Amino acid sequence: MFWPHRNQLPRVPKARTQVPKVLLAALLIAAFCDPGGRASNGAAMVIAEQGRARCTIVTGGGAPDAVRFAATELQRYLKRISGAEIPIQSAGKVPAGPCIFVDDSEPLRALKLRPAGLAKDALAIKTAAGHLILLGGDDSATQFAVYTFLEKYLGVRWLWPGQLGEVVPRSRSVAVGAIDEIQQPDFKWRNRGPGGALWGAAEGPTEMRARERLLGVSAAHQAEVALWEKRNKWGGMKIYGGHALGEIFPPEKYARSHPEYYALVGGKRAVPGPDYDYKHAGQVCTTNPEVVEVTIQWVGRFLDAHPDYDGVHVTMNDSAGFCECERCRALDSGELVKRAGIDAEETKKTAARNTVITDRIFTFVNQVAEGVQKTHPGKYVVSMAYSRYITPPRNVRLHPFVIPQYCLWSAYRHASPAWRQEHEQVAAGWAQAARRAGIYEYYINGSWPGLHRLVVPYLSASIKQLKRTGFDLYQTQSGDDFAINGINYYVAGKLLWDTSLDERAILDDFYEKGFGKAAPAIRRYHQRLERAWTAATADGNDVACQSLRATRLPELFTPELLRQCRRDLRQAEQLAGDPLVRKRVEFLGQGLRYTELTVAAVEAARKLETAGVRLFPRKQALEDFRQAQRREDLGKLLAAALDAWQQRDRFVEQLKDDYVVAYFWVKYNEVTREFNPLPQLKEMSR
Repeated sequence: MFWPHRNQLPRVPKARTQVPKVLLAALLIAAFCDPGGRASNGAAMVIAEQGRARCTIVTGGGAPDAVRFAATELQRYLKRISGAEIPIQSAGKVPAGPCIFVDDSEPLRALKLRPAGLAKDALAIKTAAGHLILLGGDDSATQFAVYTFLEKYLGVRWLWPGQLGEVVPRSRSVAVGAIDEIQQPDFKWRNRGPGGALWGAAEGPTEMRARERLLGVSAAHQAEVALWEKRNKWGGMKIYGGHALGEIFPPEKYARSHPEYYALVGGKRAVPGPDYDYKHAGQVCTTNPEVVEVTIQWVGRFLDAHPDYDGVHVTMNDSAGFCECERCRALDSGELVKRAGIDAEETKKTAARNTVITDRIFTFVNQVAEGVQKTHPGKYVVSMAYSRYITPPRNVRLHPFVIPQYCLWSAYRHASPAWRQEHEQVAAGWAQAARRAGIYEYYINGSWPGLHRLVVPYLSASIKQLKRTGFDLYQTQSGDDFAINGINYYVAGKLLWDTSLDERAILDDFYEKGFGKAAPAIRRYHQRLERAWTAATADGNDVACQSLRATRLPELFTPELLRQCRRDLRQAEQLAGDPLVRKRVEFLGQGLRYTELTVAAVEAARKLETAGVRLFPRKQALEDFRQAQRREDLGKLLAAALDAWQQRDRFVEQLKDDYVVAYFWVKYNEVTREFNPLPQLKEMSR
């Protein structure tokens, strides 16, 4: 039996008096309901009694697919909870007996029970006249109403994608008390991302999910991840894209006919060549009026084809190569980039190519927004605040329908007070510069192939600070590493919806609901990894996998730390009792195994390098190996390194569809960084 607020995520942890569910069910049904199942005094509604349906789920006759799916989800979970098959009626008169109204249906309007003044992104959960109403301002919000009801009032949890991550309480009798609740999200865009061109490639897709499918991740896996996001209320506004120039200015269309559209670099137009990967380089001359017009037309065509979208990215491509023509440079403030940040390579070049270019970029974005408003009023034009345009403009006021998306790299570095202060200062500047501002936050990146980086306190503090500063749009760069860093995604989703929640209470609930008697050991496991990350980064230095030679992985994941983590998980298995909880512990154990294998592979490869074989660049590795073959122990070192990296590779391939590792980012790291030496190790061993 379930009673309102009993399973709500509390803002402040409180002690609770436990009442046996079956006894509570019997007491409430007897006290509040007549023999027909309808509440006798308006205080309760019976949904199921002793495994039998006592109500009907009602949708409109022409309900859209999203609403019908929400009704089916509600029916499915109520059956799993109680065993009762609650019927769904999609048209006609109001059924006899209690109803759960999902959708703004004809029967609901006939009863005049629809909550008034519901905003587009708001959800309502309300009991009235013996009925239950689950409704949103739009179809997505209606889905959120269903999931919020299941979570808050019936105790369902979705800890990670897949059935193993689901927590579904059992009670053959289900009733709810009086409810009158309306919720709206604090962040209007809650997107796990990323969007736009990400995987640089001259052939094949560059967008993350499309590239994943090419790499062998199944559509079913992706659908389950998307459903997990929906159930945890990720979503909101719809904004398309990211690095956009590969789509707006494809070289096959413009390289020959309009080379003047592209950036002037070193006195020549940097027209994309045959090795163009649609993500890097290919920058355009943003002061060319025709470039502005082409962009306006492209955005307009996209919005014509996708009128449900609220905004479209026109962000420059990744990396360097910005225009050096007089018109573009005339708009620059003259400041130099003070910190290289994510575009470090470019700032190693001449000072002329290290200038802040924010004013010129957002002059261009303003012009595009002005044009788009003429044909698509109310739609947003979005640009990342990134690279040499990461700081707010000095001389340009942003158009009301321009959204800057500040690339905050990253709260995972906020163990360092200096990094946190710098990020908060830049964020405050963007919040002041724009009517509406967004965040792009790096939960994962190309130099971090999804190893443990548990930073819930820093992410939580950052989200709350950003809300106070004025941000209401938030997108992450994320992966599917739920057995490793899933707790970061879980807590972030809760806080982006409601920043007043206490992240400690969210964690309490996660451990209690998901792990029962094993909760203390799992909490200890997570806290141990969290403390290790904090200690390793408190001095402001990152821990990354940019290169095999420079990585600090073995210093972070010491043998003693990994032994203690493994001990925590073994203790959790012993405490679990419930076979389902034991499987969840094993799931987390697979995540730890990935980190163990990666660290072991790094250490084995470093022994080979200590013996005189540099493993990067690849050509140098083969030459060094030939020169060092006289060493007696070289064969053993090579065999050990090859075996370690192959073990890791086989493990990752086996789990690409299991929500354990961030498969995309493992592969991205392999092809874009000098970290995984497996190809050259194989060649040496022939």
